[in-house]
Amino acid sequence: MSIELPLENAPLTQLQQTPIDNVLNIIDQGLVHLPSYRELFYRWERQQWRAEEIDFSPDRFQWEKMGQQERQDRLYGLSAFFRGEACVTDTLAPYITAMPDEEMRIFLTTQLADEARHTVFFARFFKEVLEIDKTRLEDTLENIQQYMNKHLQYILIDSLADVAERIRQEPKNLAHLIEGITLYHVIVEGTMALAGQRGILELYRQNNLFPAFRGGFTAVARDESRHVVFGVKFLREMIQRDAANARVVKAAIDKYAQVAFTALTPADENIPDILAMQQDPWVSPRYALDSLRKKIKVIGLSMDLPVVPPPPLF
Repeated sequence: MSIELPLENAPLTQLQQTPIDNVLNIIDQGLVHLPSYRELFYRWERQQWRAEEIDFSPDRFQWEKMGQQERQDRLYGLSAFFRGEACVTDTLAPYITAMPDEEMRIFLTTQLADEARHTVFFARFFKEVLEIDKTRLEDTLENIQQYMNKHLQYILIDSLADVAERIRQEPKNLAHLIEGITLYHVIVEGTMALAGQRGILELYRQNNLFPAFRGGFTAVARDESRHVVFGVKFLREMIQRDAANARVVKAAIDKYAQVAFTALTPADENIPDILAMQQDPWVSPRYALDSLRKKIKVIGLSMDLPVVPPPPLF
């Protein structure tokens, strides 16, 4: 008889069957009682997992039995996450040196290690299950970019690189860092990624798809719960130190939020077909909007956000 461990310490085999909302609740709990940066570091020490140890053979067996259309659906759903993990890995380093406090800097080094592990996890999955491997990781990432819409590319590739370069050039310019944390931790990880992870993992769990991947991807979401709480805590403290910093956060949300919601929304030409199947095409952007509202409230802001359609009536 297997014994379930607390979610904080759960192994990958247990995470395969864990509802993703249980993991996302960790973020909500963290927003109610913001932990210290040292406690976030200790959580990282307790929540280690190894991408090397995952056996993807059950997932490979399922992939071989999928038709062409289902394979395309899986590729479009997962490529943005693979490319996104590599992008956040490549752009985080300037944030570390720009952090104003040592405890912040120490925690952020753990996040860089996390993002590298997530990239390796996806690289293994794409190679060993989806049969996509161009020898050099850079070439594989370039290849899968074709499965990302232009809005995802703008946020994950163009914007993350732009802000990181500005931070690198002017590490003492706090406004650049505040914009970067808003984009990286609140928009990308705390809004877009969580909404996408929720949809994919719940679908896969309900249909028992890719069990090995589910365990690893749920561990990714658990890692990112620490990152998101860090970002919210940092922005809250920056506004408390200087109220003028609120304008920087608001400007960043105004700049990136609408593009993020559009990136999560099906293309206009596909929405009638989705509605005809009595499915809700706005589930992910609506969840993303609710998630963003929670974080903005804890940060200490009140502002108008983009509008997402309500659930359709069938």
